Parts: sequence; C-alpha cells; structure tokens
Amino acid sequence: MSIKQAEYYLLDVFTDEKYGGNPLAIFPDASAINEHLFQKIAREMNLSETVFLFPPKENSNYSMRIFTPEKELPTAGHPTVGTAYYMARMHNLAKEGSLKITLNQPIGAVDVFVEFEDHHPAMVTMHHPLPVFGPTHNEKAWQVAELLSLDIEDLDDLPIEEVSCGNNTLIVPLKSVEALGKIRFRPHLWDNLRSEFNKSIVYTFTKTGVKEGDVQGRMFGPEVGILEDPATGSANGPLISYLTKHQLVSGPILSLQGCEMGRRSKLHLDADVDSQGNITAVKVGGKCVFVGKGFHFLELM
Repeated sequence: MSIKQAEYYLLDVFTDEKYGGNPLAIFPDASAINEHLFQKIAREMNLSETVFLFPPKENSNYSMRIFTPEKELPTAGHPTVGTAYYMARMHNLAKEGSLKITLNQPIGAVDVFVEFEDHHPAMVTMHHPLPVFGPTHNEKAWQVAELLSLDIEDLDDLPIEEVSCGNNTLIVPLKSVEALGKIRFRPHLWDNLRSEFNKSIVYTFTKTGVKEGDVQGRMFGPEVGILEDPATGSANGPLISYLTKHQLVSGPILSLQGCEMGRRSKLHLDADVDSQGNITAVKVGGKCVFVGKGFHFLELM
C-alpha cells in the first residue's frame, strides 16, 4: 500500500554542534502538502518553528512559510537562517566565496548571505527589516519583574523598550547573568499584561558577567506558543538595534542564548549606522548543522 508522505529535514540552527542551538524542521516541497495541514503539522512537530518551502516559479525566488505550534509568523530568524543553509548545502548553490539567497516571506523578500569554507556553507547571515522603536515601559518595571519572578533590583536602569524588526519584541535589560538565570516566567501574569506590551515576545538580556560572548539573553514567547526559545534571530535583530540606539555596543558582537536550557546558541549580530546615527542595516548570523531527516505521513496508514 502506497501512503502519501512528505519528506522533512531537521537542523540545529545558531550552533556548530549537534543538539545545541534551535531545532528546525524544513519541508522542502510544501507544494505537495494541502495548505490546511501546515498548522497541524507544525503542532505535531512541536518545535519552535517549522518551515514549508516552495520551489520557485519561473524567474522568481523560493518562498517559505513559517509556523510555530500555535500560529504562522510573518518572518523569523532561525527558520530563515536554517532554510538558507539547507538550500546552500542541498542544492549545491556554490562551493566557495559567498552567496546571496533571497527568500520570499509574508513580510516580503528577505536577503540572506552564505559564506563558504572548505566547499561547505559556514556562516549564514540574515538581513532584517530596519527597526521600528516603540514605547518604553520603565513605569511598569515592577510588573515586568513580577512577570519574570525577579526582584525589582535585578532590572537594569536602561529603558524597557518595544522594538520590532518584523516581530514586536519587548527588550528587558537585566543587571547580571545571575539575574538572567533566576527568571521563572509566569504565563498566567502575561494574560493581564499582553495588551499593555502590544502582544510582544519578551527578550531579557545582560552584558554583565557574560563568558565567551558580549551579551547573553533569554526569550519568552507566549504570544507565539513558545514558553522559552533557545535561539531567536527575530529577537536578536531588535536587540542589536536597541544596543546600537543606546550606544551600548559598537561593531559586531556575539550574543549567547539557550544556555539555561542546555542548548547553548551563538548569534553573530551587527548593525550599520550612517553619519547621522541612523541604523541602515541589521544583521543576524550563525552556523547550522544537519541532525536528521524523515517522512510525515499525510494520510492514515
């Protein structure tokens, strides 16, 4: 008996080691899958995100759709970086130098640059949409601290600020790595705060006490069905934008995430700034590894 099935690949993104970074499932030929199944398959995979990739039509780019277990996203970092790596590796798009891949997403066309080492794709860098800076919320610091199960003294005096590079992100600065490790996110409190923070994902970070990196962070995303994420490109874009705006860094930096989850991730961040201090480019990159492949049955056996 022949069963209709769809092939998928598993990758770990923002890491150069298996079982680190953020897992990603890619279905390389989504045209063979009924669209109404995308959300159900993503829920069944139960990863932070699952990608459905569409082969290009004549003279066009590949298109992709990104689903968390709960909803479709307009864009996301680790699915974009992982998909570009998959394409460069599996489609033999180049062997040396660098390569530009443009992926069509609901938010629009997104450019990704792949650098090759020893004839294999290595660093993959996504160019994010330019940042939009929203309101600050320092007057709600005590509520944010309670949401994170922290003392108010654990929060830094820097702005608690909304920043979007496609997905709205609430940036919460903390005083230390120790404070970062103490966080216990309280989803039941978020239900009363979500509208006040414009249904953002929450990204906490610190520059103090970080080992082998410049900043370290944690992401919490009840709005997208993710309690905590080990590596979030779409939150690190707003992070480097925030750090650049407030003149907290200059030049490329290394951002660590997922350490508290046992999935250490390394994200390479950079932002270009013009002579007037305006951010003109936001870049988030990292490495990827293949973990496995499989088949998803599209009908009952």
